[in-house]
Amino acid sequence: MPLFTILLISFIFSLLFSCLGLDDSLQPYVHNFEREKINGEQLLKISHQDLEELGIVRIGHQELVLEAVDLLCALNYGVETDNLKNLVLKMRAVTSSLHTATSERRKSPTYESNTSSKLPNEFLSSVVELIGAAKSLLAWLDRTPLTEISDFTTTKNKIIQLCLELTTTVQHYDCTVYNMEEKILDVSKVLNIICDQTVRTTSDPLMSQSACLEEVQLTDIKLLQSWKPGMYIKSTYDGLHVITGTTEHSPADMTRKIHAGDEVIQVNQQTVVSISAHKVFVLILFGSTYGFVLVCSRWVGS
Repeated sequence: MPLFTILLISFIFSLLFSCLGLDDSLQPYVHNFEREKINGEQLLKISHQDLEELGIVRIGHQELVLEAVDLLCALNYGVETDNLKNLVLKMRAVTSSLHTATSERRKSPTYESNTSSKLPNEFLSSVVELIGAAKSLLAWLDRTPLTEISDFTTTKNKIIQLCLELTTTVQHYDCTVYNMEEKILDVSKVLNIICDQTVRTTSDPLMSQSACLEEVQLTDIKLLQSWKPGMYIKSTYDGLHVITGTTEHSPADMTRKIHAGDEVIQVNQQTVVSISAHKVFVLILFGSTYGFVLVCSRWVGS
């Protein structure tokens, strides 16, 4: 197996273990990837069905692996093309597809709902896809300046609530398929309404503003050496580092390019996704090259 692929697989599972706090129950999956000789391109495009064929059949485990793959892809793809409108429309398409598929399934003459307690795998995969689309949208909504707008906070909380209800329902094995489908239909209908309202009521540039990557140098070496880079970082559950603010007249503030809501992707050309916030600061202060920070900004000029 090529070294690049081995490193990719190692990186993905290190994210799962170090960032998400999982135990060693997922460790055997690494050998499944190696045994099937999954190459780098296949890994970055892996799907729910591919994971099932690799022996990863639990929905929760599939979701975690795909989340780590998405995080890796996000470092290279989509960072400068995604925007709020695209993410809303993507979730709208996924929820509409799930709603339609559920409705059509009930029209089948062989349909059985009250005698079964397990949804078909393709429906479970669609639910996972919906949760993934929702997470991407929620990550965007959980950034300044959207966190300061009450309508978006309400939208975010409602999406979280609906996704939790949906996830809980499909994992209830004592629940009939009919009841599961009723919840799928209800949740997808409400999510579609939320998506439509968001597109209709949100004006540019909030809807169309894409993220951008920019390398910024913190130039005041004296302040850096005194442990005063002047920015505050909050690490998310999936290993990202979000800047929550800067100190006035600090090296970060004086660049005029670092803002609340930006994400720190690299420090001195070293990717910092999944490492601790403390280590991020150490790299800024004592790296081989002082203070080069690659930031992902979702709100240019905000």
